[in-house]
Amino acid sequence: MDNRQLQIFQCVASQLSFTQAAKALHMAQPAVSIAIKKLESELNSQLFDRAEKKISLTPEGQVLLEHANRILDQFQQARLAMAELSGLTVGEVKLCTSAMLGSYFLPDKLSKFRNRYPGIKLQLLGEGTSRAVELLAQGEIDLGIVNMDTVPNSLQAVPLMREEIVICVKEDDEFAQQAHIPFVDFAQRDLVIYSQGYYLREQLEKLAKQQHSALHVGIETNLLRPLFNFVRENCGISVCLKQVLYDEPGLVGIPFEEPFFLNLGLAYHKNRYLPKAGRALFDFLHQDAKQT
Repeated sequence: MDNRQLQIFQCVASQLSFTQAAKALHMAQPAVSIAIKKLESELNSQLFDRAEKKISLTPEGQVLLEHANRILDQFQQARLAMAELSGLTVGEVKLCTSAMLGSYFLPDKLSKFRNRYPGIKLQLLGEGTSRAVELLAQGEIDLGIVNMDTVPNSLQAVPLMREEIVICVKEDDEFAQQAHIPFVDFAQRDLVIYSQGYYLREQLEKLAKQQHSALHVGIETNLLRPLFNFVRENCGISVCLKQVLYDEPGLVGIPFEEPFFLNLGLAYHKNRYLPKAGRALFDFLHQDAKQT
């Protein structure tokens, strides 16, 4: 059993199809089938149930897949470690960020980082804080923006920002001239807010539960530009960072009667190898946050 056999087995297990696995691996289907049969022979175990039209993993296959995932992940981490011995002239960082930070908080900072390290490739995902925790655990990303109030013990996290959340309304809205808004009044309006898994959505649902209210969600979107346009077109009201609205014409921010804040940080997984490029970005953003 070698690394290539495990890669083929892992691909077939994920696709549950020899044909689709062959396409993904750029191999001929007979070659994939032969590789799996050889592996089954070496292990003296049947790894796939081929009785149905669509194959499935046997119990033995499930056990091997768990080990294969760990082994192949370690191979990948070893390759990254060896490739980085030449320094930070090259590298890649995968960062998962919330929509709001990705659009307003991070662009200038990431531009400065890229100017300092032009050989490092940045890959940004906008999937929300809950999803970031999952992707860190799975080894799919290097760094993630997380909710600092609920950081798992498996992550190392540092604070990035704490900013007041305000109600986003059109400048001629009935709320626009008020000094502050009770949460129950906000919850009764048609809302344009983020999908499940985003920090602000989680906070709003938590507050609604505490105050025995229900959120009247009219539109869900994780895209900031459409969100603000929906508010301008009287499709509902929303929430956002106070500082974001400084650059949004026609919109104003009204504080909640009981203010609450965005409390986000940057994290990596303690038990996974963090590439030097990822460490450089982590340290860069951490230092920048401490200076602001």
